[in-house]
Amino acid sequence: MPMLLEVKPDQPHVVLHSEELITSEIKLSEEETVVAEEPLIHLHDYYRQVPVASVHTTCGEAATMMNQDQEHPCIVLCDEQMKPTGLLMRETLYRMLNGRFAADLFYRKPVIQVVNTSPVIADIHVEASTIIDIALGRNEQHFYDCLLVTEQDRLLGVLTMRDVMSLSRRLQQTVTEERIRTVTESRQEISRINAAVTKLVNAANQTVHEAREIMALSKQGEESLKHVDASYNRVYQHMESQGQHADHMLNSIKTGSGMAHSIRSLADQSGLLALNASIEAAHAGEYGRGFQIVAGEIRALAKQTREVADNMSSLLENIGGLTLQTVELVQASGAEIDDSSVHVSAGGATFRQLNSAVRDLSRIAEEIAMEGGKAGEVAEHIRTKLDKMVSKSE
Repeated sequence: MPMLLEVKPDQPHVVLHSEELITSEIKLSEEETVVAEEPLIHLHDYYRQVPVASVHTTCGEAATMMNQDQEHPCIVLCDEQMKPTGLLMRETLYRMLNGRFAADLFYRKPVIQVVNTSPVIADIHVEASTIIDIALGRNEQHFYDCLLVTEQDRLLGVLTMRDVMSLSRRLQQTVTEERIRTVTESRQEISRINAAVTKLVNAANQTVHEAREIMALSKQGEESLKHVDASYNRVYQHMESQGQHADHMLNSIKTGSGMAHSIRSLADQSGLLALNASIEAAHAGEYGRGFQIVAGEIRALAKQTREVADNMSSLLENIGGLTLQTVELVQASGAEIDDSSVHVSAGGATFRQLNSAVRDLSRIAEEIAMEGGKAGEVAEHIRTKLDKMVSKSE
């Protein structure tokens, strides 16, 4: 009879595959959860090899196989391709052969007639947790039967319930180690998040402080621009008054220039009359000599008057030109003040908009600081929970 002679070692070596992980969740509190990863444990070093019987094996021959090695918990019935077709447990065989007439009834009977033809068969690549669930889910009659392990439908060995429990214990240990590692990493990550949130809150508080300073400066700038605008308005009013006075002066200069022209005209007429008087006095001879002297003085006075009128006219024209330039400068200055006043008003509006924007920024920063504080409290709460979990796990 073919035999699988190797015996399962007492301390199996567990092979872990890091690329095959199953995600499970560990509940922390009401809303905090940490994800743990369940590694798959390979079964190659867990199954044990047992005797293999064929369809022609008798119960007596099966008993002989069992007696040769007391460590074998069962016999597996296989076909020629080593595909399992039945399972016979040691206890079942001994119980059947220990009866009063058992030797006569069963000893020569084919073992196929008494085997369990529907044993649990698991492929070598099935996950350990699945095998454990299948083993624990069997009914009471076959609860302690071995599980058959195959690869491509060929028998490799069996797993006893003791093997299944050992597998379950190792799986739990591995999951616990993964849980501790995951919780530790989560705690470190939460600590980093808490530190980042603390920095955010400090930055938000600093932003609020600076925003308030900017608001104060903006308010001062707006008040200063209001004073500048008021000063511009007063200067503009003064320049309007100066422009009006300059207009009155131009009118007066025009009037004076007309009067100067009139005086020159009168001087010309006086000079002409004095010349005519001199001519008439010359005609009068000795009798008109005195009148000729008077006429000469009048002609000299008319000449002086004409010169004064010319000088006065030139002076008034110069004063009129300067006054006109003054009016033009006043008007240009008024236009500049108007334009500056527009810019000052725009600057005031800009300061008001800046003040409003900074006020909104300050409100947002305060909300960030408040929400960040709450987030920091939550992170600290989670970190405390994780610390407790790590302490309990250790």
